[in-house]
Amino acid sequence: MTPDRPKTAARDVDILLVEDDAALVRLIVRALHARGLTTDVVGDSTEATRLLSRSEYKVVVVDIVPAAAAGFEVIDFIKSSGATMTHVVAVTACGPSALDRIDRSVAKTLFFKPLNIEHFSSYVQTLAGRR
Repeated sequence: MTPDRPKTAARDVDILLVEDDAALVRLIVRALHARGLTTDVVGDSTEATRLLSRSEYKVVVVDIVPAAAAGFEVIDFIKSSGATMTHVVAVTACGPSALDRIDRSVAKTLFFKPLNIEHFSSYVQTLAGRR
């Protein structure tokens, strides 16, 4: 957050989805929209941190790929920003080894791919306070 551009919730978008798999993005967005949730979608950490520095989100869903730093960079950014009202949900296809590198003080929930989309979207809806 910069002094001349405070964060705003004026756009009133519930979810920031950080995912680069187009098919998975379509599936998640469709499921979240069906539950009345609004989403911003980005495919990389640079765009995610830009949006996070300007806007507040109720939930950030971030893809974790141990070979790439993007998901971890987003989690680190959220931690360093001190955002306490944002729930972070990590998703990964990497299995339990992904747990070793995730900062669990920020990303308290981990979903493994392939997602059970009903369970996932219901959980995210609860975090967003839209039940």
